[in-house]
Amino acid sequence: MLYVVLLCALACITIKGYSGKKVSCNIKNSKDPYVFSLIRMVFCILIGLGFVVVENSARFLLPELKMILICVLSGAANAAFLVFWMIAVRKNSMVTVDVGLTLGSLIPSVLCLLIFKEAFSVSKMIGFAFILLATFILSSSNSNKREKSFVGMALVAIAAIGDGMASFSQQLYKHFYTAEGSRVGSVVYPKTIFHLYTYVFTALILLTVIICYSIIEAKKRTKSKQNVTYERSLTAKIVLHIFIMAACLFAANYLQTVATTDYKMPSQMMYPIVRGGTLVTVNIVAMAFFGEKITKRSVSGTLVALVGIVIMSVL
Repeated sequence: MLYVVLLCALACITIKGYSGKKVSCNIKNSKDPYVFSLIRMVFCILIGLGFVVVENSARFLLPELKMILICVLSGAANAAFLVFWMIAVRKNSMVTVDVGLTLGSLIPSVLCLLIFKEAFSVSKMIGFAFILLATFILSSSNSNKREKSFVGMALVAIAAIGDGMASFSQQLYKHFYTAEGSRVGSVVYPKTIFHLYTYVFTALILLTVIICYSIIEAKKRTKSKQNVTYERSLTAKIVLHIFIMAACLFAANYLQTVATTDYKMPSQMMYPIVRGGTLVTVNIVAMAFFGEKITKRSVSGTLVALVGIVIMSVL
């Protein structure tokens, strides 16, 4: 059952990536990534509130301070990931971005190893090494110089750090506020509450950035005395893709939390497996829908990633 959960999470991440690439291609203004991400967070909050009602979790809507701080960290990390992923995938291929995110999975793995002393067996380390090898094979398969620019790689790095820290915040929630956590006598908060507050703080951060950005832009226009007209970016089709991204984001994060809390899957195992699997599915999506060519390197990188996943899952 655990691997069914992971497969569903992987499917959601892949669908989210497809819609995200579609949305990123429609970015026409520098403010669009923030606005699109804010709209996605509004959808996520509405979905989260629906889960709160269904699960009858309203009594947990006023969490203690430490829980709120964990959600703030999660929200800030998610805001960085959402915005910079959308910009990065516009300047890079989907495979290049996903390679960076795979490397970002090292962050929760290493932090949990250091802070929570999670065990990391030799077989898991070998499987992890195969997945990392696959990332380097796939990253070297891209010959487009534009995609190898410093700016492009910096955007990927920031998105990867945001994704890694968001995953680490899941582990903080797991270790402090679940039934399987290490704190005796602590309040057990439903997973829905953690995710709801994550999206609330993400939305607040994005809204703050948009307001500050708008004020700065207004001052620049006043000084230059220029009337700037923005091309319309939001269409019904884009809003639909944003909703799909929101639903898949909520589902993927929720399912990963289920895997690490309900099934006690170690972070050093879960995040590399999910990211390694995404390497495979993103390659297929990129080739099928976005015209990225099949190469010997892409095929070999995909196979190496699959070997790493099998080793981590079976041994």
